[in-house]
Amino acid sequence: ATFVSSRCAPRRAGPLCAMEKPPPPVKTSSPPTTRPKPPKPGPNQLMPKGRNVAERMFSAGGISQMRLYDGDQARLVAAVARHLQALREIPDFLPYLHVDVDAVREGPSAVCDGLGVFATRDLKPHEIVTLYPATNEVSLRAARDDDSAPASVWRSETYREPKPDYAMFNGNTTWGSAALRLEADPTLPIQPGFLGHLVNDACEPPSDATDIERAMRYLAKTTNETNCHAVPFPSGVVAIATSKEVRAGEELLMTYSFAYSGDFMAGILADPARRKQMLTNAFATEMKVASVKMEQLTTESLKIHAKAELLSRELLVDVADDN
Repeated sequence: ATFVSSRCAPRRAGPLCAMEKPPPPVKTSSPPTTRPKPPKPGPNQLMPKGRNVAERMFSAGGISQMRLYDGDQARLVAAVARHLQALREIPDFLPYLHVDVDAVREGPSAVCDGLGVFATRDLKPHEIVTLYPATNEVSLRAARDDDSAPASVWRSETYREPKPDYAMFNGNTTWGSAALRLEADPTLPIQPGFLGHLVNDACEPPSDATDIERAMRYLAKTTNETNCHAVPFPSGVVAIATSKEVRAGEELLMTYSFAYSGDFMAGILADPARRKQMLTNAFATEMKVASVKMEQLTTESLKIHAKAELLSRELLVDVADDN
């Protein structure tokens, strides 16, 4: 069956439970703000010298463990944006991040009205074949669960309007407590090595929270018929890797999860009885199995590509020095 891909909600790289509250939308109508300066009763409150914001984040073990000083959130967004922009400008560097640019190509999708991504050769599990582009916007809200928390936003020179249908959250544990969001602009020329925004799901995620049968069918199909997954790097990069063997000519498909539909998530969160029902039947078991499977795939890919992960950290630190 085919469907018209509306991409009505951002995807997230990394495990995402169907019942997880989606991140609040980024408020971009007003200039980005930053957290107020912390009180300075003693030397422990002063910003460390000689270490940029990326170094401090990695040293602390993630953004949720670090002390955020005035402007840190904006500096992190700028560093991630510069890192991703540098990779687009110097594509010869991609092989060092284990990205095989020639492994896939774009073409008319077999599952939706639009483009898809196809293997140009036989692929083994956990091969990184492309990256998710951030050609429109990068945003960060350090306090993920705080709807009122300010967000820092970077926008490209070609930015004209939001493209929420082409967005991806980085779910690496480094950013796990925050909402680091990459947004692509599908109207720009397609660049080899950055086709992540063109990868489709095996079928359209459900939007009606009352149709449990439809949700169960989607879960089974997206779990069994997808062949790739997102790999969130700590530097903010989101790579797309194969989950199983893929033959030349096959379309790459990855799950968008239930968070794809804002209507579905809103319906579940608004009805405690329905939420409880979904968490206490066979559907909950299948959902847990799918979540664990995705977590295992992501963990294994990060382990296999540990050298690329380490290099991505170093690259982010390098560009953070320029801020």
